[in-house]
Amino acid sequence: MAIFQVAIFPLAPKVLLPQPAPARTRPDVPAGYGVQEQCLPFAAAAALGFLIPSPIAFGLCLPEELPPDARPFRSPIDLARPDGTFEERRLFYVKDDPACYFFGNAHVLHGSPGASGALRLEPGISFFDRPDQLDLFKLHLPYVWRTPAEIDTLFLPPINRDLGGLTLFCGAVETDWYANPVNLVFRKPAAERSVHVSVGDPIAQAGFVSRRLRRPTLKIIDQFDQAAEGFLLQFEQWHEHKIRHRNAYKRLSRSRNAG
Repeated sequence: MAIFQVAIFPLAPKVLLPQPAPARTRPDVPAGYGVQEQCLPFAAAAALGFLIPSPIAFGLCLPEELPPDARPFRSPIDLARPDGTFEERRLFYVKDDPACYFFGNAHVLHGSPGASGALRLEPGISFFDRPDQLDLFKLHLPYVWRTPAEIDTLFLPPINRDLGGLTLFCGAVETDWYANPVNLVFRKPAAERSVHVSVGDPIAQAGFVSRRLRRPTLKIIDQFDQAAEGFLLQFEQWHEHKIRHRNAYKRLSRSRNAG
């Protein structure tokens, strides 16, 4: 089986980086048959690619719920009403993390300064500049991905794991050449619902796909097609295996992938 390697270049020190995704999705798995971790498709999906931890502590909550060490702020286009109030009562916040050079909602990137001589900064959270996208925000990952030629990185919500009310938009990035930090686009949780994310909480999952496989074709097998006989035979054999072993899928998968 061909194995390829993904490289990551951190742009700030001591940032939590992606790790191989584990098959188990909770620390304590109940005993007995039938738990989700025993379902091969469930576990295989959960273990796909890399699990991406949040590089910063951030959240969205009502003013009275702000952590004492938080830096609160609003989207620049979240305009105030004439009376000074806002339709959106909740505030975004981040927390400084000196170990990662994260201060005031920006990572100070290591390496040479920019052409102007100023330090390079990467936001923690940023926003779109369109009123119709006021419910969206971006979380920036302070590192650069590099995959082999023609391999894209598909950024997904954490598979079979809860995001606590946030909605992550999926995105495919051509990481074989893209040289900038990736930003993840989230939709805010429903009105009045708060979300608090700690450093290291799973916020996304990265899978990988060959660019050549982006747009496959689809063939529907008719019952009178010559290939239908093979499908029907395998279908019957599958049920025979299932009658003998209720974990037939796992047994067959292991036998086919042995070695």
